[in-house]
Amino acid sequence: MKQKKEYIDFIFEEILEKESMVALIHALEILSIKTVYVMREIKQKSDLEYEYQLPLSNGITFKKAYLFYDISLIPFFKNKNKEKDNYLILAYGGEITKNSLILEKNRGIDILINPISEKLSFDTSSANLAKENKLVIGFDLNLFRDKPYSSIKQARFIISLLVKNEIDMRFCSCARNVTDLIDPIIARSFLLNFKLNQETIQRMQMERIG
Repeated sequence: MKQKKEYIDFIFEEILEKESMVALIHALEILSIKTVYVMREIKQKSDLEYEYQLPLSNGITFKKAYLFYDISLIPFFKNKNKEKDNYLILAYGGEITKNSLILEKNRGIDILINPISEKLSFDTSSANLAKENKLVIGFDLNLFRDKPYSSIKQARFIISLLVKNEIDMRFCSCARNVTDLIDPIIARSFLLNFKLNQETIQRMQMERIG
């Protein structure tokens, strides 16, 4: 019997407050999403003052991820969390200046998520820094749905740089509610538009980080 594929995804913490756990876990199981990184948004120091609890499920592994909008808070966070306990550190990108600050040196960031903005925000120099500091580049799949023309146009250029430089990337739903979750099979078909081969897409959808 052929083994069923098991996928990974990234969701925002607020989905745990908006949705019933029964509905969320049921949706994830239908989509064969078995590993879920739950992102807490860190915009100010007070966002780090309390721990957050992950759902308990026999069939799905939930992991913590901290998404920093202000990377100056990362040293404060690391000082409070000296022992890395199975979590990821993410930084939210966008315009070229912000992406450059995230990429320019090793800050212990695992993933730069959303390197796309209204203007060109990621170039050859950015790719070199990402490779040097071993950052994964993450893309919000729902962004392509909400702003298809500008997002897809930039993503084509950025992804070509990432492939050329052998930089790891991830595509995720960044869901804030159950309806934002994206079927990995549909995502796979969409990603073929970026001239990614099936093997690369499968690894990005199924390989855990950290």
